[in-house]
Amino acid sequence: MNLKSLLPYWLRQTIKRRVFAFQDMHARLANLRRAGFHPVGAVDGGAFDGDWAQEFWRTWPSCPVMMVEPQAECRERLMEHAGKAPGSIVCTCAISDRSGRAAFRYQETNSAIVDAADAADDDGVEVRTLAELLSGHDGFDANLLKLDLQGHELKALAGAGRSLPGFEVIILEMSLIGIDGMPEFHEVHSWLDANGYRLYDVLPMYYRPRDGALWQMDAFYVRKDSALCQSKQWN
Repeated sequence: MNLKSLLPYWLRQTIKRRVFAFQDMHARLANLRRAGFHPVGAVDGGAFDGDWAQEFWRTWPSCPVMMVEPQAECRERLMEHAGKAPGSIVCTCAISDRSGRAAFRYQETNSAIVDAADAADDDGVEVRTLAELLSGHDGFDANLLKLDLQGHELKALAGAGRSLPGFEVIILEMSLIGIDGMPEFHEVHSWLDANGYRLYDVLPMYYRPRDGALWQMDAFYVRKDSALCQSKQWN
């Protein structure tokens, strides 16, 4: 048995960050905290089994999270996670630019809203907009939005409507190569820029096996009027 198998994942990651300046989601969330960001709540779109929410709580342990995930088999685990942070909510639906039902591909972390021809033969999943989710939970307030929707992020953002400016920070998975028809970085970046956000941080995630080109990354956007964007100083 080697040392790696004896140490839990979170401890291995902590050692990497401290010894090698290793960057992962936890490290970049911690950087947001050091920079002065104070979340009042977060929306986790595409929560799956709650891994991202748990990373978020390692940085802000008591901050409530709305975990949105259409896969019913994930609900029990997400409810367990929600119980650790008072005020957290689980919504069993998908997020898009309109409400109703949509065809859905079940593929664990790669699950997504798809065209009807590409989905299983069932009645799909419930779909709601971000604006509706937030208005339907009056006691829940959020200024951070995370989206990991396998290419459906632009439609989810469009469905935020007037609630969009309430998010000071937006974290989303973005593709630099439009494999399977996913929107590419420049499309999503242009939309966010036009709606008052600037790129703040990036976390490279996946490289294409064909040539080692960067395929996907997590991108952090910050509202342009945020205090996080005001300094022009180096030190």
